[in-house]
Amino acid sequence: MTDSFDNRRILIVDDNRAIHQDFQKILAKRPTSDLSQLEAELFGQKISKPQTKQSAFELDNAYSGNEALEKVRQARNARAPYALAFIDVRMPPGWDGIETVEQLWQVDPNLQVILCTAYSDHSWQETFERLGNSDNLLILKKPFEDVEALQMANAMIHKWNAAKQAGIKMIQLEQLVDVRTEKIAKQNQQLEDKITELNHTRAQLIQSEKLAAIGQLAAGIAHEVNNPMGYVHSNLDVLKGYVDAIVKVCHSFDSLLAEAKCHPTLKSFTQRFEQDKQQQELSYILEDMPQLVQEALNGTARVKGIVADLKDFSHMSQAQKSEEDINQLIEQAINISKNETKYHANIIKDFVSLPLLPCWRNRLVQVILNLLINASQAIDKDGQIVIATRANGKDVNITIEDNGSGIAPEHIDKVFDPFFTTKEIGSGSGLGLHICHTIIESHGGALTVASEQGKGTKFTITLPLKT
Repeated sequence: MTDSFDNRRILIVDDNRAIHQDFQKILAKRPTSDLSQLEAELFGQKISKPQTKQSAFELDNAYSGNEALEKVRQARNARAPYALAFIDVRMPPGWDGIETVEQLWQVDPNLQVILCTAYSDHSWQETFERLGNSDNLLILKKPFEDVEALQMANAMIHKWNAAKQAGIKMIQLEQLVDVRTEKIAKQNQQLEDKITELNHTRAQLIQSEKLAAIGQLAAGIAHEVNNPMGYVHSNLDVLKGYVDAIVKVCHSFDSLLAEAKCHPTLKSFTQRFEQDKQQQELSYILEDMPQLVQEALNGTARVKGIVADLKDFSHMSQAQKSEEDINQLIEQAINISKNETKYHANIIKDFVSLPLLPCWRNRLVQVILNLLINASQAIDKDGQIVIATRANGKDVNITIEDNGSGIAPEHIDKVFDPFFTTKEIGSGSGLGLHICHTIIESHGGALTVASEQGKGTKFTITLPLKT
């Protein structure tokens, strides 16, 4: 009934059964009437055109306020509420009309009410103070004309249906607004996702350009250093042979001098030679010279290793994965970062034998290098960085743990966000850890962080053995 917006249900509330019969006659008297017909009858005018038929009222009766309340409650629960109630003011015993209206409106605030009164126990001021200046209430003074009651009933029924229809329209409008709002919110989210994606792509491009520039610089430096270091190492290797020969000859000469001391004619010669030998500290030179050459050879070998690592690192365009020993990649990253880390911390390696892992080697070196440098920057001095590797049959785990300043709790969830940095302006772009996280994810792995402020930070890289 409410869905058709033609609810014509009326509840008559009066303790007098004769009144119910009167209302039955009045409201059933004009099933075809409308406001124009009522106006014609009221003023004695003739109707020139036939009127459109209206549906008959659906009447129900209650003989006390309590019974009316129960019927209104049941009608609401059945989703067939009353549109209008005619309520008599005086209904002894029990609730009077005003208290009945108060009770009914608590159950159904939309119920239209026509309060019928001739002699009331309440003043008009008291009535309005209790019921308020509601547009759901009309007063019908007894005795009343049939057409007056009928006109009021039609007007209030029409008002209820119009309000109901307006409410439905408002709900529909709100639903349309909700749908449109949801659509706009979805479009906004898509736009935000697109902006995030573009920022992410931009960050990767910036980082790629930086790495490409670093790679070119590293390749150029490696080339320039490698050539002179090659002949320096070669010459040192030859020099080592010369030094060994000189030392051998000097030792043989010492034996000859020992024999020459027995000949009186050579005594002065041997004395002068011993004197010169002591003045020039020849014994110390002969002992120290091979060690110096060997240390120089070790140094050049180390430089050549660093150059080789730089040359490997400069090849950033590796297109396909290769089977790599993770421990060797970590060693390469340690060698490249040594100039940065040696002033801050001692690096402790805790490696175990690992199976070969399919990966982009240079990208992993980049990740480990970045984490090592970050760890060293978190340490003032005399700290330590522990790098450990483990394997469990499915994954390879790499942990890089420092005993530096740690990360504040409010920042721990943001460290992998692009452009987030706690460094001073100009000291960091906020892209390093974000790129590291992206690289590890591209391997099908995970990069996580745990930190306690003032005690240190631990990054854990998990890489699958099969990808």
